[in-house]
Amino acid sequence: MTLLDRIRRGTFVADPASAPDSLTGRGVSLADVAARISQGEDVLPAVRDFLDQVNRRNLGELAELIRERPAASGSLKADALLAGVAEHLAAVKSLPCPAWVRDSERFLDSFWFVSDVPGFRATALVQTPIALKRRGIFWPARSLERV
Repeated sequence: MTLLDRIRRGTFVADPASAPDSLTGRGVSLADVAARISQGEDVLPAVRDFLDQVNRRNLGELAELIRERPAASGSLKADALLAGVAEHLAAVKSLPCPAWVRDSERFLDSFWFVSDVPGFRATALVQTPIALKRRGIFWPARSLERV
């Protein structure tokens, strides 16, 4: 029986190891994201996984997920992006902004446009939230909004 057949019949049971967030209710924190990146996972998919849960969490849970200072991931861009995401969420959700986002190693020395798509730079320059811009990262706000 195929996966689709099991879903249709109502007999599908998700593997707990593949979806810890949905089964345990435990959120993926920015510290968890940094750990995944340090183990070789690509930066943007790991950050998007974090962003996917933002609208499913209450404000207290979200504050907890950004509170802990992520360890250095081995990528300056990732470390700056995680700080920018935390600062942006704190601002738009009226949460306490964690102190770690102001650490000097959370800012880039040169600009990073997260996409090489033609025409992206103009859009990114205009639409990137200030929490990312001040770190030298250009990624439009709509990229931070997930379903």
